[in-house]
Amino acid sequence: MSKSVIAYTLEHCVRCMKCLHACPTGAISMADNRIHIDKQDCINCGRCVRACHSKGMVSHGSTLEDIKNYDYTVCIVPTGLFSRCQSAQDAEELFYAIKQLGFDEVVDHTDIDAQLAIEASLISESAKDFNFIESFCPVVNELISKKYSILGENVLQLQYPSEICAKQIRRRVKAKHLGIFNLCECEANLALAKYPYGNEMYEVDHALSLTDLFPRIRENLHKGREPVSLCVEGLQTCAVQSRPQKADVLVADGFEKISEILDESEFGILNQYHLLSLYSCYNGCIGGHLLWGSTYLVNEFIDKLKDLPKKGPSDLPFDELFSDAYLKNEDTRTFAEKMNAFQKVNAILEELPGYDCGACGKQTCRSMAEEIVNGNRSLKSCRILNKGAEE
Repeated sequence: MSKSVIAYTLEHCVRCMKCLHACPTGAISMADNRIHIDKQDCINCGRCVRACHSKGMVSHGSTLEDIKNYDYTVCIVPTGLFSRCQSAQDAEELFYAIKQLGFDEVVDHTDIDAQLAIEASLISESAKDFNFIESFCPVVNELISKKYSILGENVLQLQYPSEICAKQIRRRVKAKHLGIFNLCECEANLALAKYPYGNEMYEVDHALSLTDLFPRIRENLHKGREPVSLCVEGLQTCAVQSRPQKADVLVADGFEKISEILDESEFGILNQYHLLSLYSCYNGCIGGHLLWGSTYLVNEFIDKLKDLPKKGPSDLPFDELFSDAYLKNEDTRTFAEKMNAFQKVNAILEELPGYDCGACGKQTCRSMAEEIVNGNRSLKSCRILNKGAEE
């Protein structure tokens, strides 16, 4: 399980509760006149950050000051960032600008992206009467783990590209104190590193927010070039409109859409598709919230990078791509225990008004009923039921 990267700042909060209603897992509640985030239920989707206009909900990565702690540093550039390049020269200038932040080396993982996509396609060909789920989006994987645990066995157990890339860097670079930094295009990827959120299971040392670094990167643009070679097949994986179309593969983007697809997949409605490829951001990873500019202005970016030197997909052994570390079912209750809890929640729900108004500080009446069953709240917490008593 990835740790929550979302933080609440009381001094900026205006108590509008937009974040509460934006959260897809009900991880946010209000009590004692402040917002509370359930770290167990948070999937780092960042929807609360986007809903909050007062900067009461924020997420930050490590800082460039951490570079000083290492003898040799390598920066991993996310594939989605190349969508902001309008030419081969732009890509080379971008690499140069990032390197000038203080890194000894800057690398991409487009070749790894390509191999992972190829492996997913090959594995999915064995699917009969069910579909495999391919997603290198931490939000999708966390959502399945928490809300669609029955689909956990359908998820392809492949590591994140940044993690595979980091392991390759550690094998290649022999520095005594090697620091690997990953630039992140979305909040969820900030959790895929040891720091700043303490996820020791990852090879990446520090996760950096592109939003935080953009002013520094912009200062260094157009001052020099750094050689770049990219894998076209890897670039295609980060943009929904660029992916090759296949009749037995369903590609979907946007949180509402993938939630609907997971609902239908859970009931076996989509079994004609062998592979579901899911992105929580609109248009794929090029729509990451921490990227600058509009995702709707970056169409055909792959064609604009055609003059760059090309490289093919990586050819790593399959065991270096495989992992099951982040897809374990966290709910250890038996089916009987789940049904018993479900019946208790429904019984309480019958007594609640069903307005989903949020006045109690919970997102919905169902989430309130769950809190009552767990002993954390009572029916007296419902302001609608107790309106007369309050008056």
